[in-house]
Formats: sequence, C-alpha cells, structure tokens
Amino acid sequence: MAERRGKKPSAEELDLWRLVVRDAAPLRHSRRTSLPAVTPAPVATPDPGVTSPAPLLSRKAQAAPPVVPGERLAELLRGLPVKEKGSVTVQLAPSSLGTRAGLDKRTDEKVRRGRLGIDGRIDLHGMTQSEAHDALVGFVRRSHTQGRRLLLVITGKGGMPRGEGVLRQSVPRWLNETLTRDLVLAVHQAQPQHGGGGAYYVYLRRRREA
Repeated sequence: MAERRGKKPSAEELDLWRLVVRDAAPLRHSRRTSLPAVTPAPVATPDPGVTSPAPLLSRKAQAAPPVVPGERLAELLRGLPVKEKGSVTVQLAPSSLGTRAGLDKRTDEKVRRGRLGIDGRIDLHGMTQSEAHDALVGFVRRSHTQGRRLLLVITGKGGMPRGEGVLRQSVPRWLNETLTRDLVLAVHQAQPQHGGGGAYYVYLRRRREA
C-alpha cells in the first residue's frame, strides 16, 4: 500500500486509530524484565440523571445487620431469668428480759410482732441515765395501776451525743429490777413501724382487782 503524503487523515480514520491503540502500551528497554505498564481505561463520567446501582452485598451481610455493642448487651440482659419478688419477714431477737411465766405463747407472739394496740408510750430521748431510769420506773408503775397492758418505750438506736445507745442497753435491765420486775410479763424489740431497734414493747401483767 503506497504511502500517502501531504493528506490529513479523516475523522473516521482518527477514530479507528484511537480504537486500535487504546489498549497499547509503549515498550521500555530495561535490563530487568518487568511487566508492561497498562494504561487504565478512562472512567466514564456518570450522568447526573442516572442513578448508579448499589453495590451488591453478600447474603450473610444482608441478612445480619451489624450489631451495636449496647444493643447486644441489652439482648443478653433480657434473656437472664428474673427472680420474683417475695415478701420480707422481719425476725427480731427477744431482749435480754424476754418472756416470763404467766404469758401464753399466742399473746407473746402478738406482742413480738406489734399486733396489739399500744396503751401508752414514753420517749426517753435527751434524758440522762438517772432521769431516764426514774421516768421509766414511774411510767411503768402508773401504767400498771391504770390497767394498761402494752407500753412502747423509745430509747433511740445509739450513735447520738446524748447517750441513747446507753439507754437502749439499760432499759431491759431496769425493767428487771425490784420496783418493776413483778409488773412486767415480756419485753421485746419493737417492729420497724414503732421504732425498730430504738424502741421496746413492754407487756404488763393484768392489774388485780382489790
């Protein structure tokens, strides 16, 4: 085929030439053998009016979305068994005086659990030991004369600057002294609604009619 000089290639010829040399790469002379560089194919500019399809995900990725640690923890907590709330029974130990002969078990249990009506109460807060002793003895003797049966003696739980803890320990001992011992049938720590560890139930003997 004779070489044509002085004539410019047409547009069709230029397009055909570009198509032929599109994937061609120039040869480079080097002492080390290397793979020929490949010119990347031109990236087509996306048309703004056309939405590109979303990349395909594996079936496993589509079926199981990523789990947030907080959500996983909440899921584990929901699976734990929850114990049912039960009733709380308060078991209180008797005082050092406890129960004396002449009181039936049923009545003593009612006294211990605070199920009998309180006929009188005295608060020993703020008193010295001497004042508290005299006030308690006089209160118990007057209450017995008046026919009262169940008394509430408030001493405080201790830890206070005026010695309520000392009074709490002394009251059962004072009630066991000569002036009041024969008048008292039982002494028990009060239930929480009546002062708990800072108070005592004192159950008196019935007054004998003259």
